[in-house]
Amino acid sequence: MKKISSIIVMLALAFALTVTVSADSGYSFTKTLKLGSRGADVSALQTVLVSKGLLTMPAGVAMGYYGSLTVSAVKAYQASKGISTVGQVGPATRAALNAEGAVVSTNVAGCVAGALFSSVTGQPCTTTSTGGTTSTVGITTPGVAGTLDIARGSAVGNGTTYNDGQSGSIISYDLKAGASDEAVTALSVDFSVRPWLYVSSLSFVNQQTGATIATVSGLTAANFTEITVGSEYRITVPVTGMIVPKGQRVTVIVNATMAGSNRTGPVNVFMTRAEARAVDGTGVTTTSQLLAQTDKFVYGGVSNSALITTLDVSSPQSSIIQTSVSAVTNNVSLAVYSFKSQNIASTLQQIAMKISTATSGAAYAPENVFQNVQLVSGSTVLSNGTFGTSANGSTTVTFNNFNLNLPQDVYVPVKVIASVQKNVSGVTASTSLTVNSTNLVGIDANSNSLTVNSSGTVISSAILQFSASGATLTAPSFSITPPLSNSTGIYKTAIFSGAFTLTAGNNPIYVSRTPATALTATSSNVASSTATLDSIGAGNVLSNDPTGFYQITPGQSRTFSFSGTLTNTSTTTGNVSNATAGITTIYFTDDTGTAQKSSISTGLDALNAYFGVVNSRVTLGTL
Repeated sequence: MKKISSIIVMLALAFALTVTVSADSGYSFTKTLKLGSRGADVSALQTVLVSKGLLTMPAGVAMGYYGSLTVSAVKAYQASKGISTVGQVGPATRAALNAEGAVVSTNVAGCVAGALFSSVTGQPCTTTSTGGTTSTVGITTPGVAGTLDIARGSAVGNGTTYNDGQSGSIISYDLKAGASDEAVTALSVDFSVRPWLYVSSLSFVNQQTGATIATVSGLTAANFTEITVGSEYRITVPVTGMIVPKGQRVTVIVNATMAGSNRTGPVNVFMTRAEARAVDGTGVTTTSQLLAQTDKFVYGGVSNSALITTLDVSSPQSSIIQTSVSAVTNNVSLAVYSFKSQNIASTLQQIAMKISTATSGAAYAPENVFQNVQLVSGSTVLSNGTFGTSANGSTTVTFNNFNLNLPQDVYVPVKVIASVQKNVSGVTASTSLTVNSTNLVGIDANSNSLTVNSSGTVISSAILQFSASGATLTAPSFSITPPLSNSTGIYKTAIFSGAFTLTAGNNPIYVSRTPATALTATSSNVASSTATLDSIGAGNVLSNDPTGFYQITPGQSRTFSFSGTLTNTSTTTGNVSNATAGITTIYFTDDTGTAQKSSISTGLDALNAYFGVVNSRVTLGTL
């Protein structure tokens, strides 16, 4: 009876928080809105654009700022209404919006414009758009049922020994949304021993953004639920403002700081289970569990100084860096690492790390990309890097003859910056730091050699793509359509199609009208299927389009559509299941003399499974 009563109370609260506003009491747009505008009017505009499928807000980004994505979405809305596509909301566009009666409901207690969750109740805020559909703010898939899968992540310090006062990652797991965005509401982890005896605080971090999702400090028995006496202790933390976009993956890293308990080690602490709860586009709660019985850390007890190394939250994300065709591009941030000396202060004197570069998938010597690489702390250049011998597009860069003071138990960020040679384009670069006593050298306050903790853990930076054009890729879409159904439900061929938007930087770019030159198609999941490109287009051919190319002028965007054929190439009669097609690379050039001078893959890989369409598959076979 108690459980039923709790469910009734929860349902009552959910209905109380859902506010529906009729279309005839719609939001009234009265101001001119344009790039750089902020406030409730912008949030209302973005809500309308999201409801129409014209705008997808990036994960973790609140509504309320009129950026380049909103400009593109407004242009699409204006085109649908026969209004001049200027990208800003003027009288004609306001009239069209107001005529539709679009509304935004923010009169839930604790919900301000753009908020994902109530600051008073912790429950999801709601929005309502024309047609009466109500959904959680931040979810771009209202009314769509979804799933949330959880899997063991790769960024985990499994088996690492941590002593009193030391910190580090103890487990990570991947959350992947299905057909609907998922708003995460709670995360749980189970431990095999009483964790508060060894751990003083836990923090949950979004690996993609570096943002801290939740932190619990001063751990005691009150923070945990004893599931099984002596062997299973669960901590559950509420989560607000975290969205896992449909078809995408978000990695959660759990970090722990050891308590100053002076207990005798070693003690194996296993993480036996992880759980995530989230709400989909229909308001239904999804719970996913992961059994992770092999994941553990070792509490080692009291120890002397040890160096802890992490990737700093300010380290650059995977992105495209615009370079110059006529001069060196200076102050390009490759990575930011943070170092902390446990227990006593120390001095870091030498760092060696790997830098890898490639172009069009082939190895490319780093010394041909970078004029120099420097190690910087604040505004001080600690050391100029010395390049080792290159092999297969990688080389070791050593920074030495410096003294970086590391106070006791304080993280000190250190940035790796580079000067990129002129006219470097279509090249990718990344750094990695293997944490061991060979690559990190120093002394502690007692003049002893610095002890490096977490030996063998590799911390890698994001992949940076250098492009003279500064082109960026947004808003891709993708689908696969089988032929008309037949009695067997097996098809020899299927059609795949999609769209993407390219935005030029400071220079014009050109995309070939030949599909196989502009795009790379691929099929996956089965060896006996192949994907071929049939067409690419960009709407009407413009007057400034040269022969054989589509032009994108500086600072402008252009949307392209493409289609291709997915074919079963097997000669064996039978069923070939789950064949998937997609686009892995988009090529362009900064003049019409070279067909494939630059490319973009960043923005495709990040969306998983070829534009993030996990379910766009077709069963192929020989008919």
